[in-house]
Amino acid sequence: MLPRLVKRKIGIVLLAAIWTTQAVPTAEAEEQIGSRFAYLDEREPYYPGLHFPKFTTPMWIGEDGADAVVILSIDDMGRTPAAVRYAKPPADYERFLRPILDRLKQIDGRAPVSIFTCEADLDDPRLQKLLREGLSMEVHTTQHPVPLLQSDEDTPSDPGPPETVIRNVLDSLANVSRIPGNKPVAFRMPGCDARNTISPRFFTEVLPLLTDDGRFLLADSSIFMVYTKQDATLRREWLLDSQGRDRFEKYLHAIPWCKHYANCVFNYPYPYVIDHTIWEFPVVVPGDAHGVHVHKAESPLTVADWRAALDVTVHKKGVMTICFHPHGYIRSDQMVELVDYADRKYGKRVKFLNYQEAYDRILKHALGGEPLRSETGGDNGVRLLDVNADGYLDVVIGNAERRETRIWRPATGQWETVPFPTVLVRSDGKRSVRHTWARFFTASKDGHAGLAVATDAESGVWHFVGRQWQPIPAALPSKVAGTPLRTSVDGVDRGIRFRDLDGDGLSDLIVNNESQNAVFFASRDQHAWQPAPFALPSKGCLVDARGVDQGLRFVDLDEDGDDDLVFSNEREYWVRLYEGPAKGWSNTVSQGKAGSPGALPPIVRQGTLNGVWFHSDAMILANEYTFRKPELIDRRPFHDLLSK
Repeated sequence: MLPRLVKRKIGIVLLAAIWTTQAVPTAEAEEQIGSRFAYLDEREPYYPGLHFPKFTTPMWIGEDGADAVVILSIDDMGRTPAAVRYAKPPADYERFLRPILDRLKQIDGRAPVSIFTCEADLDDPRLQKLLREGLSMEVHTTQHPVPLLQSDEDTPSDPGPPETVIRNVLDSLANVSRIPGNKPVAFRMPGCDARNTISPRFFTEVLPLLTDDGRFLLADSSIFMVYTKQDATLRREWLLDSQGRDRFEKYLHAIPWCKHYANCVFNYPYPYVIDHTIWEFPVVVPGDAHGVHVHKAESPLTVADWRAALDVTVHKKGVMTICFHPHGYIRSDQMVELVDYADRKYGKRVKFLNYQEAYDRILKHALGGEPLRSETGGDNGVRLLDVNADGYLDVVIGNAERRETRIWRPATGQWETVPFPTVLVRSDGKRSVRHTWARFFTASKDGHAGLAVATDAESGVWHFVGRQWQPIPAALPSKVAGTPLRTSVDGVDRGIRFRDLDGDGLSDLIVNNESQNAVFFASRDQHAWQPAPFALPSKGCLVDARGVDQGLRFVDLDEDGDDDLVFSNEREYWVRLYEGPAKGWSNTVSQGKAGSPGALPPIVRQGTLNGVWFHSDAMILANEYTFRKPELIDRRPFHDLLSK
């Protein structure tokens, strides 16, 4: 069945049958214009893809002529060989890295490599030597458990993660932060390259936490990125290896412990934001461990595929983050070969950076010095979205100190600053943040952004027109079910969301909380919303009176282009299909009590994310209670969810 929703077609072509392989997510095919800002309302770590707006290297590098960045990241450094099962001490790392560092210094006198560190001996003089040469030490847990998310309990009793999980991360952060002259910004999950060890739950319940002295992480680099034939701009020789196989996707099918590897995004080699507060630097496939699985240890074929990945990354003006180890998977001279290839072929078009340098440049040149996380670690009201629908991300800053829109102008390679009309967050100067829950939506059929906010202090709707935000009078309904419509009351989310439900390319309005439940279609003049003949299945299925997520997700289960509903928490579950703009979600596929035979896993549990995401046509759960499963995940294919 052909998708009904209005979508943006972007260069999709038919390819030769020889290219056929395992399907990538259907979301790779087209972009739903009317719902293109919905990712800002979710806490999903795997949302970018081929047609998500780009955040290219020239937008943040601050260096003329630099088109792409390479981050060389090596894992598992520890205090001594026996301290952690996988870790090697600094002496082993310096010995392995020395040829690589010397070759890097031939480029511009620096040796930018990042070492993911379990626990450092602060008195080891090698650390200071490495820092002076341009390396950075990042965070990798103290004990390197695989998986990190494990619980001694068989069933959940506490909504929070186990203390052992928290301590593994925060103690490593505290330790690495105490290395004189080091400023860790990034985390990497142990085992993320070859097992499903990562989870959305980790990004919301663990990664944002602060150490006892108030330190916090700014970035992650645990999610992998795969180039595929879905990108019609890529050359055939980049995507096929010497045997005619899919050059990069073949690695996903060869991981011995994962028939269904779900920790990846596709065709998006750019830093992106998770949960408004964490930068993700996706890691290119293959890592060196992937090369062992497909070829053998220290294979030149792995290096050949890295060279092709670099060619693609430069073409797309992205970041190529490489994960490697000193464990015999790849040799130092092979890494030197890759550095030499980048330098000889591309020269100054490729810049080698460590994570700290990359973060600092993004902060300075793209964000105008305004970080995602405030000084106390909270949401700082910074959002990345494509305001003017030109295919490039822009930056919105809306906090008590600064209201600004930074528009990227690709023709000039410059950021243009215009005012932003409202605030997104307010802070009391401590650790608490109060959100206005202002929502972005698609305001015109060409994809330009709109913004709506309704609080006791301020109500308004704006459209981005031309080069500025323009107010639109009397746009939002004033009341729903006899009470005022609000995006926020005293900082509490009141369940206002925008998605395209009738397929006209504009964002429709959804209101759902414990006392209100309504849907409104966008009017043809794009200046108001009119009542729809349906609503969500029940009040309070989106948020409750406290503004807490109740476990409702919009997912196209049957690939007809419409948003279906999957709902599950610790009390109940149901699946409903969308039957069009007259009937709404009237087709109930399944429903029942949580824990009953065949029940869906809870999407939220006692107000916290339980670790569910939707990937490659399946509902996937990964948390501290799934670690005993063969692939560390509970996977429910969409065809199972559609079976009555």
